Amino acid sequence: MTTDEKTPTDARTEVVRSVVRVAELLQLFDAYHPTRPLRDLVELTGLPKTTVVRLLATLTSLDLITPTGEMVYGLGAGFLRWVRLSQRLWEVNAETRAVMRDLVDECGETVNIYVRQDTDRICVAQEEGTATVRSIVEVGVPMPLTAGAAAKVLLCDTPAAVFDELAAKEEQVDMDALKRQVAAVNETGYAVTHGEREFGASAVAAPVRAQDGRVIAALSASGPTSRFTAERIVDYVPAVTRAAARITETGLGTMEAFL
Repeated sequence: MTTDEKTPTDARTEVVRSVVRVAELLQLFDAYHPTRPLRDLVELTGLPKTTVVRLLATLTSLDLITPTGEMVYGLGAGFLRWVRLSQRLWEVNAETRAVMRDLVDECGETVNIYVRQDTDRICVAQEEGTATVRSIVEVGVPMPLTAGAAAKVLLCDTPAAVFDELAAKEEQVDMDALKRQVAAVNETGYAVTHGEREFGASAVAAPVRAQDGRVIAALSASGPTSRFTAERIVDYVPAVTRAAARITETGLGTMEAFL
């Protein structure tokens, strides 16, 4: 075999590398950056300009990227069919939405439902709080599974392999301390955190369970730490745990098949 020839393993590795590069490129577009100039895409990916241009050309041909100006790009209309499909699969049912709105009315804070996806947590549903200053997260954006009340809840009943992956992924996290915190949440049935994921933000979370008892989601009420006083948390905890129990009774909807 000459130096120019590739083995099947080399070819597969190159394909995987290309897929990862495409994913990393697409992840640079978000609510704050719906469009990106080419120079930013090159800088943020760390890839050669020629590689980025080639990836953009391929994605443009598939209608997944569209030029929006001189060397400026945004997501293409081809994503719309996947967006609609994803929404149908991951939308919580009407009963869950009603419980979330009731919880907002009861505590005034933003209410979210998170699920675990590998070593991340993702908000799949959100009902904004009623206060002018409130906690808002982006639905569908991966977040750390090692910080925050919802993360502690989602780690309950989690296989040991997940903790091993987290330890390798986030070496700065004290995994023994995290496991103790998760054990405490497992015992009490709720989690309360202040400033773990973001300074000045607090949350109360409780588990949503499947019919077999597994924790499949976390229901949380979150907002500024200044409002999460000891007196209010005394009321927030039973409100959130009651709401989570109601959702457990009715189920989340079609998404449970993926959890």
